[in-house]
Amino acid sequence: MYSRYLFLLLVFSAQSLVAQVVETSEALTSAPLEWKGIAESTDTLVPPFVDDFSYQSKRPNPRLWQDQKVWINDEYALFQNSIGVATFDGLNTYGFAYKPGSLNSDSLADVLTSAYLNLSGMNNVWLSFQYQRAGTGEAPSASDSLVVEFWSPVTQTWSYQWGITGTGGSTPFRSAIMPVTGPEYLQDGFAFRIGSYGARSGAYDIWNVDYVQLDKDRSDSDTIITEPTFARAHPLLIGSGAYTSWPWWVSSASAVNNSPTTLEYVYRRNGVVPPGGWSLNLGQYRWEENGVVISQSASVAVVTNTSHNIDQTFTLDVPNNALSFLNGPTTVKSKIWFDGSAAGFRSNDTVYQTLRLDNYLSLDDGSAERAYAVQNISGGRVAQRFQTGGLGMIDSLMGVRLNFVDAGNRYTSTFRLAVWGPSDSVGAPGDLIYLSDSLYEPNWGYYRDDMIPYQLDSAVSIASYPHIWVGYVCTSTDPLYVGFDVQRELPTSMPRFYGDGFNWYPSLEPGVLLLQPYFNYTQNDMGSVEHVPAPKMYPNPSNGMLHIDAAGAIIQLFDVRGASVFEGRCPEQQPLDLTHLPSGMYTVVCTGSKAIHHLKWMKL
Repeated sequence: MYSRYLFLLLVFSAQSLVAQVVETSEALTSAPLEWKGIAESTDTLVPPFVDDFSYQSKRPNPRLWQDQKVWINDEYALFQNSIGVATFDGLNTYGFAYKPGSLNSDSLADVLTSAYLNLSGMNNVWLSFQYQRAGTGEAPSASDSLVVEFWSPVTQTWSYQWGITGTGGSTPFRSAIMPVTGPEYLQDGFAFRIGSYGARSGAYDIWNVDYVQLDKDRSDSDTIITEPTFARAHPLLIGSGAYTSWPWWVSSASAVNNSPTTLEYVYRRNGVVPPGGWSLNLGQYRWEENGVVISQSASVAVVTNTSHNIDQTFTLDVPNNALSFLNGPTTVKSKIWFDGSAAGFRSNDTVYQTLRLDNYLSLDDGSAERAYAVQNISGGRVAQRFQTGGLGMIDSLMGVRLNFVDAGNRYTSTFRLAVWGPSDSVGAPGDLIYLSDSLYEPNWGYYRDDMIPYQLDSAVSIASYPHIWVGYVCTSTDPLYVGFDVQRELPTSMPRFYGDGFNWYPSLEPGVLLLQPYFNYTQNDMGSVEHVPAPKMYPNPSNGMLHIDAAGAIIQLFDVRGASVFEGRCPEQQPLDLTHLPSGMYTVVCTGSKAIHHLKWMKL
């Protein structure tokens, strides 16, 4: 292993004389999404029409909207007035680029189309919403724009009503309001749509939209939101430390354990002060572990405060018995809500958070906003430091979970997993202690932010190390794009380095990688990894109906040319219907929670 690494080191060193290795973070261009929406309604709606996108679904409410192209999230907005915004980008319903490789800014990219509305007999009808350029995403340029169009049931056409161009930088949320007038619009069957013009090749030219309202008896000054809301998503259940998840068996006394003691919540009293002031019951909560209620409170003191239109906070103590009696992988769910006078939408008065304590360490919040890669060098490498002292004397590193993303091209070059020892005298990764013989291929999963496990060839004992560096070594000049969470800051105690085979450079890109080492906690032979048998697949060959005993696993099929012809989740006790595929030989890639298996299948 070490002789091979010396060879690689020499190769990398020679190449480093030709091109300077650099790191980059790019916009996502493909990010498959699972949509769990609610039932669609085909009835014509009667205003008021209001949506503040504060629901948990990542797609627009189909009772209010005709299409599902924009992304509902809390990751791309900055300083919004309420949780949840609709983000317009160059990705379609399923998160794939509308037109890969196209950077033309005069093309319609994302669009959000209302349900049909009945405006018959109404007066003083106005449409309003809030919008923000860029947020945490790619800023739209001066040639990009956000527009509004109205549908006339009389003329059966769309007409331009309002628009704003990009500026090349992020802006605060601003209000837009426009009248709906004229007999061609004040009819049964009216609709409106908000659309973005920009690049259709990925998550570029970002616009965030919030608080869409259409109703009668309004005026051009009616842009003030008057209700209390949570202004930020639920904080991560991580306390004040670095990790967002850690192995369930770690003692609360360990430096790795990041058990929280308090959590701070951000809310706003939006609009003018109502008669009698703002009286809110803050801090009602429920804490569950594996579905069992550990603690809850639905009776709290009334808080009266006249401050409004500013972010405010309140703090809750985490239950004393939280995370105290773990005997296996644990899912923690927290729900916080408030109510009281002048309360508006109930959905933006409640926030949720889920924490999974399993067998891995993570620094990310589970969501990638950008793509990270090392460029200009064959053999580029990345190393992330993890504090491991306290995991346990019998623990061993078993593998790495990675989230691969698209950023212009879906590169399929291979990589090796690597582990380095404690830092050298200059703070960079120390001696190489493991380099995989196996060459791994990137797997993008099926849904956005899927974490794919990659097993090491043999387990690595970490008992004697206070910290280790975990990462990968590329085998070509193609950039290997890994999900990058820009919402999280890289802890100073856990730096990231990148480089070629000779030099290390401290990373300057703000954010953390979706890279999670996972560990074993048994007294088994540490020189081996757990053997996960391949799932049963039958009949083989078949006419297209294929059973795979791996319910919930990600299934991908590739033809003899290596082209992807199918992606999906393996159903439970039901066959995959692949009768539409041409006859021939296929590679079936089955990605489960613990292993990836490559199988061969013949379609008759």
